[in-house]
Amino acid sequence: MSEQILSVNSAAIGFDDVEPLIEGVELRLREGEIVGLTGRSGIGKTTLIRTCAGLIPPLSGSISFAGAPLGDKARGEVGLIPQRLGLIQHQTVGYNVLMGALPRAKWYQSAFSLPSAEMRESTRNAVEAVGLQDKILTSVNSLSGGQQRRVAIARAMVQSPKLVLADECLGELDAETAKGIINLLRDLANDGTSILIVDHNPVRARTFCDRVLQLRGKRLVELGDEEQDATPALPVLRRPEQ
Repeated sequence: MSEQILSVNSAAIGFDDVEPLIEGVELRLREGEIVGLTGRSGIGKTTLIRTCAGLIPPLSGSISFAGAPLGDKARGEVGLIPQRLGLIQHQTVGYNVLMGALPRAKWYQSAFSLPSAEMRESTRNAVEAVGLQDKILTSVNSLSGGQQRRVAIARAMVQSPKLVLADECLGELDAETAKGIINLLRDLANDGTSILIVDHNPVRARTFCDRVLQLRGKRLVELGDEEQDATPALPVLRRPEQ
């Protein structure tokens, strides 16, 4: 049986003990699993993602990563792709991707900007994996929205993370660009990385996710096949047979 990477147990999520955004969260991700997270705007999806990344503490309950409490152990092993990508716009593609290697770098490499040969090689490999090798010296601010999302994915990939948390990385993309990014996420999952991805479109999410969860009110529930099939049909990107 594959390893359990992320475990959220009886957690309340939010910023106020009296009025949490989400209550009683039970969430499990296994190695190589892709889980979709849907729900209306403003309901708490981003807050849940940031809590799973260790950026916001849960109000109650617990979160475990690879069998241990979420904390310093997860540093460098959790890749976050935020909705606002957080790229350094005036810097190159290569520089932005290299930043993803810093959580695993020695202190002096970070302090004095002295990346190792291994870090440089990992950066080149990640940029090539997302198909931007011809843009490695190009400033990020000259790229399209889809290309910038690929830079953010490469930045997460260079960490060799066990878990990727992706917040709306398919938003506002044309179908062809979204398909390319979905294929990148599939490749990561096939290599054993677990992925929790926010997608406002549950129909699209079910075409490439192993499971789809939905925030309803203050509860996180798993969508069954009947509920997913009741959603109006959109073009489907089928997940290949394993």
